[in-house]
Amino acid sequence: MKRHYNKLTDRNKPLRLKRYKDSKIETNFQPGPSPEESIVLLENKETKGSSLSSSIQLDLDDEVFLISDQESSYSIQTSSIKKDLNNILFLIFLYFLQGIPLGLTGSLPFILGSRNVSYADQGTFSFAFWPFALKLLWAPIVDSLFIKKIGRRKSWLVPMQYIIGILMILFSKYVHQLLEINQTTTRKDIYSLTTIFFIVTFFAATQDIAVDGWGLTMLSKENVSWSSTCNSVGQTAGWFVGNIVFLVVQSANFSNNYIRPFFSLPSQKFGIVTVEDFMKFFGFVFIITTTCVLLFKKEKENESSDSLEDTLTLKQTYILVFQIVSLSSVKKLTLLLLTSKIAFGIQSMVYLKLIEKGVSRESLGLLAIPLTPFEIVLPLLISRFTNGPKPLSIFLNAYPFRIFSSSLMVLWVFLTPEFRNSDGSYGLFYFSLCILINAFNSIWNTTQSVTMMSFFTRVSDKTVGGTYMTLLNTISNIGSSWPSTVSLYAVDLFSFMVCSIDNIEAFKNNMLNNSFSRSYLKDIEKNTCSNENMKKECLKVNGNCQYQVDAFYILGFVYALIGLLWILYFRKVVIQLQTYQKSNWKLNFSF
Repeated sequence: MKRHYNKLTDRNKPLRLKRYKDSKIETNFQPGPSPEESIVLLENKETKGSSLSSSIQLDLDDEVFLISDQESSYSIQTSSIKKDLNNILFLIFLYFLQGIPLGLTGSLPFILGSRNVSYADQGTFSFAFWPFALKLLWAPIVDSLFIKKIGRRKSWLVPMQYIIGILMILFSKYVHQLLEINQTTTRKDIYSLTTIFFIVTFFAATQDIAVDGWGLTMLSKENVSWSSTCNSVGQTAGWFVGNIVFLVVQSANFSNNYIRPFFSLPSQKFGIVTVEDFMKFFGFVFIITTTCVLLFKKEKENESSDSLEDTLTLKQTYILVFQIVSLSSVKKLTLLLLTSKIAFGIQSMVYLKLIEKGVSRESLGLLAIPLTPFEIVLPLLISRFTNGPKPLSIFLNAYPFRIFSSSLMVLWVFLTPEFRNSDGSYGLFYFSLCILINAFNSIWNTTQSVTMMSFFTRVSDKTVGGTYMTLLNTISNIGSSWPSTVSLYAVDLFSFMVCSIDNIEAFKNNMLNNSFSRSYLKDIEKNTCSNENMKKECLKVNGNCQYQVDAFYILGFVYALIGLLWILYFRKVVIQLQTYQKSNWKLNFSF
C-alpha cells in the first residue's frame, strides 16, 4: 500500500492526525474553496483539545494527499527510504536471482529460432513460462505452511533457491547436448526442453510467491510501494544477465569474431561460454547466496504479526482465495487483466521474426545492452508518477501509445529486409532505429507494468497481503501468457509457405528426364516448409522457404483493432475501479 502521509506541518509546527471512532471514511479528498471545507482532523500540539471543522475523517489504511486551505498550507513530507534501504536492496537482489533462470528460459526461443524450429514448436516451449501464470494453484500452500523458527517466507524461499541451483547444475550437460551438440532439434527435444525449464520456472515462481509476500511485510508501511519497483528493477537486471549476456557470450560467431581475437584465442565451434558453463556457474551462485540468506538474513517475528495469514490452515487459505475472487471489485479487475494484453500478444514474436529475416540472435542480444540500463532506471523514474491516487488512469492513458508501439514493431519487421546489405548483414543505422523503437515500446510497457503493480499494492488487504498480491499477480501473468502462446500457434496454423527455387524452369527441365525425378519434382512443388524435414529438402535443391501468406501481419492488425475496442469498453471499468473505497477490496472473513 502506498501511504503519502508522514508529517503534517502548519507554519513549521508539527500537527498530528486525530481519528474519531465512529467517523466516516473518505479518501482522495480534494480541498474546497473555503477553509471549513478544506481540512479537518488536524490538531496543533499547542492547541491540544481543539480541532477544525469536521467534514472528513482519515483512516490510516487509506491514501491521503495534499490538503490545504486559503489561510495556511499543510504539506505532506516525503517519507525517507533510508531506514528501508538495506531491505530494498535485498529485495532487488532476490528478484535479480529470480530473473536469471527466467532470462535463460527466455533466451531459448532465440536459439531454437536460429535452428529453424516451427512456430508451433515455439508455442509448445512457451508453456515453460506458464508456472508464473498458474502459481495461484499452490500459493496458498506457500502462504499457510511454514516453519516458525525459520520464518514464514524463508521457509519457502531458501529451499526453492537451493533446488533451482541444484537443477541448473544437474540439467546443464543435457541441455548443452540438445542445443549445442546435436545438429537438429526434434519435436522430442522440444518436449524435453519444455519439461526441464517448466520445472525450473515452477520453483522460480514459488520463490516469487515468497518474495512478494515478504516484500509487503519487510518494508515499512510508508515505503511498501517500493516492492513493485524492486520487482521491476531486480527482475530486469536478472533477465539481462540470463538472457542478453548469455546470448552474446554463447554465440560462436560473436565469440570468434570479437571476444577470442581480443584475447588471442583460437576460434572454436562454441561460444566463449556454453549453456553448460552458464547453468553450472549460476547454479553455484544460487547455492552460495542462498546459504548466506539462510544464515544472515533474519525474518523478524513482528513482520507478520498483524497478518491473518499467520492463523489460517491450508483449507482456510484456499477458502480465502475463493473469497477474494468472489469480490465484485476483484471480478472486474480480473476481466480487465485477462483481456488487456491481447492487443500486445504479437510482440512476443517480433524478435523471432527478425531472426527469420536474417538478423542474428547475438545482434539482437547486443541490441538490448543499451536498452537494459534504460529499462532498469525507467521504473524508478515512473514510480514518482504512479504513487498518486489514480494509477490506473496512467495505465489507461498509456494504452493507445502501447498499441501504436506494438503496431510500429510489426511494421518494422515488414521493412527489415529493405535495410539488408548485399552481404546479408545489417548496418549500424538499422540497429540504431531498432534501439529507438524498442525504447519507445519499453516506456509504455514499463509504465503499464509499474502502474498495475502499484494499484495491486494499494488495494490488497494487508491482513492477507501475500495471498492477495499473489492472486492479482497470477491473474496478470495469465493475461500476459495466453495471448503469446495463442499467437505462436495461430501464426503457424494460418501461415502458408512454399519452397521457392530460383530459375525454376531450368530446374524443371533437368528433373523431367526420368520418372524418379518427375516424382521428386512433384514432392518439391508440394513442399510447404511446414516442418524441419521439408525445410531441409528445400535447401537440398538450393531453394528457400517463402511465405505465400504470413499470418503474423494479419494477426498484428487484428490485435491492434482489438486493443482499440478494449479501450472503448474498459474505460468506464477503470474509472469505476479507482473510485472504490477500501471496503470494496477488504474481506469479511467467514471460515
